Amino acid sequence: MAEKFKVELVTPKGVVLDKEVEEVIAPGMMGEFGVLIGHTPMLTFIKPGILSYLEDGQFTRFVVGAGFCEVLKDMVTVLVDEAYSRDEIDPAEAGQELDAIQMQFAEFDALADPEGHRDLSNKLQVAKLKVALAEKI
Repeated sequence: MAEKFKVELVTPKGVVLDKEVEEVIAPGMMGEFGVLIGHTPMLTFIKPGILSYLEDGQFTRFVVGAGFCEVLKDMVTVLVDEAYSRDEIDPAEAGQELDAIQMQFAEFDALADPEGHRDLSNKLQVAKLKVALAEKI
């Protein structure tokens, strides 16, 4: 049995996840990165993507928005603007949300508001991932 460490997933709404796990895989700005107990401490950006953790030989996945990740030797803290487990996602609702954001994105003037465009792009990525995660068996 692998050694475990603490992972916390936090959004502005509160703590979404607080567990002892064997491994964490997170969507960093430069690509996915994995963390095991004893990892070198670091602080990095998180981009919208899939955050996974391994517990008792099984991976659990969350769709996460943009944020930060702090890795310590025995703890990982992920602070993101939004996070959704597969159980929280209603496939029909996720599809409607994706359609609405795609329409909004198509009409958005990126030159007039680059920061707003980036935020909307992140929301679009999260919406796509929610639909994909909801459809997985």
